[in-house]
Formats: sequence, structure tokens, C-alpha cells
Amino acid sequence: MKRKKEKYQKKNKHFENENHKAKKKYGQNFLNDSSLSDEILNVANIDEKTEVLEIGPGLGFLTEKLIENSKFLTAFEIDDDLIPFLTKKFEKKENFKLIHQDFMEADLGNFFENRQNVKVVANIPYYITSPIINKLLKYRENIDEIYLMVQKEVAERIASQPHSKNMSLLTHAVQFYAEAEYLFTVPKEKFDPVPKVDSAFLRIKILKDKRYESQISEEKYFKYLKEAFSNKRKSIANNLIKLGFSKDVVGNALEKTGKTRLARTEEFSVQEFIDFIEILEG
Repeated sequence: MKRKKEKYQKKNKHFENENHKAKKKYGQNFLNDSSLSDEILNVANIDEKTEVLEIGPGLGFLTEKLIENSKFLTAFEIDDDLIPFLTKKFEKKENFKLIHQDFMEADLGNFFENRQNVKVVANIPYYITSPIINKLLKYRENIDEIYLMVQKEVAERIASQPHSKNMSLLTHAVQFYAEAEYLFTVPKEKFDPVPKVDSAFLRIKILKDKRYESQISEEKYFKYLKEAFSNKRKSIANNLIKLGFSKDVVGNALEKTGKTRLARTEEFSVQEFIDFIEILEG
């Protein structure tokens, strides 16, 4: 009887997961490693005082650990077929709320009202990484940290440092508001189905002191930055011609910041680029 029961449970579990195959249209790759969920929980410092927002709980491997260790977990899930599965799986959990909605269409203003120091944890689709990050950063006043499972190459770009070939507009778009840290690499075999590339777990910690926002408006900063990165093969002096500056004017400003006249934008940290704009306008 015991063997039959175990065989039935095993078969049932297999059947249960078979009903929830990942969908390409949502870019789904489900975590299938319990030890990895424990590692994520550990580095994210989730405890009984932490309120967590999860994007795309999938089959709930990580969700289960987050519920057990946090004060409250709210999860956004777009997949119609996963809602009954997740609802049944966590129906007895009082510190859990499942929202059946596309996260990108959700009104986060309502969600974050009266919420502070929220931690975001998400295994997000590769194709929508930047839009999700940009949306979260709009609510940085209410968020403490963002932990994301993203494509390895994207994580390297976001957490890159000046003079790196990975330095990009996305790097600055994150580091203007937060500190980004590449935590660890996640082999592609840890997901089901197995994606073509490895992933990485990334920490984005919001700068509560607003060290850069207090020096320059985001509108001005990104106006210059977008033009400076408009052609990475060209020097910053060539790219800023579109803003009405001559090569000599830009070159002089570059030299005053300790750069060469042929400097490219990937050489700049956020602070260095702010200094450069001030000198250029001054």
C-alpha cells in the first residue's frame, strides 16, 4: 500500500507540473532548484519584518520560501493557467496575496500607498528586463532593495564600472538611483525549460540619500547621457555636437574632468558625468 501511495503521489506531482509548461510568450523559465531558493532568501536578508513584492511566482518554488520567512508577500502573475495552481497551493497562507495581472499594466501607486522599505524579488523574462527595472525605479521612495534574476550579460551591464565595455545607458539608468551588485551566476540548468544562456542574481539597492538626484535633475542628466551614448563608436565630443556644442568646447570640459579629448562615455561614472555636465554648462 505504501509503495502504491508513493507511486501515486509521484505520478500526481509529475502530472501537476506537466499541466503548467512554460509559455514562450511570457518568457517563462521556472526555477527548479530548492537550494537556489534558499541561497536567494539568504542574500536578500528576508525576515519576519520584511514586506516583499514578487513578480512572476511561476510554480512557487521561491514563493513558498518567501511566504515562510517574510512579514507579507504580494505576487503578480500574468499567466491565467497558473492562478488556480498558485491559489490552491497557498490558500492557507494568511500573509500572502496573489494578484492576477500583468505587472507592467499594474497601478503600483495603489500598491505602494502606505508601504515603505519593500523588497522586490523576481525571476523576470529577459525581453522585458529594462521596462520592469524602469517601472520599479519610479517607486524608489517605497522600495528598499530589488533582487532580480536576469540574463548574465544584462546583470554584468547593470553592475559594470567605468572603463568597462559593458558600461551603457542602462548602467547609468540604474546607478543614478541605486547601487548595483552582481551577486552570483546561476547556470541555465537550474531552470525548466533550460534557456540558451546562464542567468545571474543581481541586487539593486536604492540610494536613500539621493546623492546624485540632489546634484542634478534627472531630465538634464539623461538628456546629455542619451546623446553621449547615441553612438558608442564615436567620442563623446562627436556625439554631443547634436546638443549644439563644438568639439573644442567639449574637449576643454573633458580635460578639466581629467579625461582626454577623445574620451568615450563608457569611461564615466555617474559622479564624473555630473561633474562633466556642470563644467560643460558653466
